[in-house]
Parts: sequence; structure tokens; C-alpha cells
Amino acid sequence: MLSCTAKSGLVTGASGGLGRATVLALAAHGANVIALSRNADTLQETARMARGLQGTVVALQADVTDEPSVVDALTQVETSFGTLDFVVNNAGRQIERNFLETTNEDWDAVDLTNVRGPFWVCKHAAAAMLRHGRGGSIVNIASVLSVSADPMLTAYTASKHAVLGLTRSIAVTRQLARAGIRANAVLPGDMNTPMVQQYFAAHADPELARQEIASAYPVERIAEPAEVANVVRFLVSDDASFVNGAAIVVDGGLGAALYTN
Repeated sequence: MLSCTAKSGLVTGASGGLGRATVLALAAHGANVIALSRNADTLQETARMARGLQGTVVALQADVTDEPSVVDALTQVETSFGTLDFVVNNAGRQIERNFLETTNEDWDAVDLTNVRGPFWVCKHAAAAMLRHGRGGSIVNIASVLSVSADPMLTAYTASKHAVLGLTRSIAVTRQLARAGIRANAVLPGDMNTPMVQQYFAAHADPELARQEIASAYPVERIAEPAEVANVVRFLVSDDASFVNGAAIVVDGGLGAALYTN
């Protein structure tokens, strides 16, 4: 049943989309979660939706682009629940710009949220997991763009390649692996999330843009966040005890298709 009972951890970018779905999936199966986001209003909605589930969810307004805030958030997991068993790096930023138009400011903004923030979460979480001696699971939300590219998402594509590299570097750090600390990446395709909705909305005909994206998938639709969150839940659970350094693609067959009909 992929139980997460008695596990405690942090999910970033938890105010909506995949982050919210992940918080709910984990709490439904017994995990205690600090749900972190910069957006206080929608974050409280995540906490409200989690009421009555097996695990406890505590909303925390904080920013992964500030290292002291990351440290404080991880400390709150330990203070609230007694241990730190998992982290899920989901917070992300996307700027639509091709390579020639991408500015230094674009690059730095995406890198800070998508790479530097996860690096801080992983580094400080791993240290805490070593201290507790219970092992742990680090799950980084990468993307199908970790192994491919979009000409209009240059900085985002580069950042997601970096997330996959970070994940693998952690996984092969023997001090962590020997202690039962695992690091894995989930590579989703398009999902029905606020970020993707913003992507569609930026086009002259949002519905046409949605249809064009969906038609690229063999299943002819994009994913619902819960479908990806269930994979994250597996990686957090003890059922994934020998899964380390994996890049699990959750894209409805998109990457398997050389051409689309």
C-alpha cells in the first residue's frame, strides 16, 4: 500500500499543482508534512484540504531562494515531528524565452529557484538525515526537459538538466548511500498545474495551445498532478528502499515517440 506512516518531511512549492498533490498523497498515507511555499493564501488552502487525512500537514510560508529560510524550514520539521525522513523539491520557476533572447536576469532567476534552492534543501536535509540515523529519501522534481530541450525554455531546460545531475551526484555519495539516504528524480511531462496554465495563457489562443501540447502525447492529454504525486509517494516509501539515483519519467509515453501522429 506504499505506506508513509511515521515519516516526516518537507515539500516545497506546496501551494498548488504537483506540490499540493504531493502533500495530499503523502498525508493520505500517514506522512507528516511541512508544506512550504511563498504564496500564503493558496498554501493555507493546501493545509485545509489535508485536514482529516492520516498525517499532519503544517503550512509554512518561506522562500527556497533564501538559504537561512531553508535551514529554518528543515529545523521546523524536526521540531514539529521529531525527525526528518524525506524532502521533495518541487518549487520551480519557468521563463519563456529562446536562447538568443534569454537575459542574465532570466538565467539567474530560474537558476536560483530551480537549482540553488534545491541544492540548499538537499544539502541541509542530508546532514539532518545523517544526524538522525534513520536513512531518508530525497526526491527532486526534474522534468522531461532534463533529458530533452525546448527552444523557448532555455534557462528552464538548463536548470532541469542541473537538477538531474544534482540528484545523481547525491545518490553516488557513498557516505549518504551507506546511511540509507536515497536521492531520486521524477521527470514529469506537462501537467495540469498553474505553471502550465500560465504557459497556455501566454499564447494568443490558449485552448489551441493546450490542444497542440496534448496531441503530442500518445495518450492525447497532459497529466493530472495526482498521477505524478503517486510516483513521488512511492519514492518516499520504504517500498523504494533500493531505488537510488533513478530518473523516473512520468510522461504518458511522450519521450518514447520519435514522431507523433
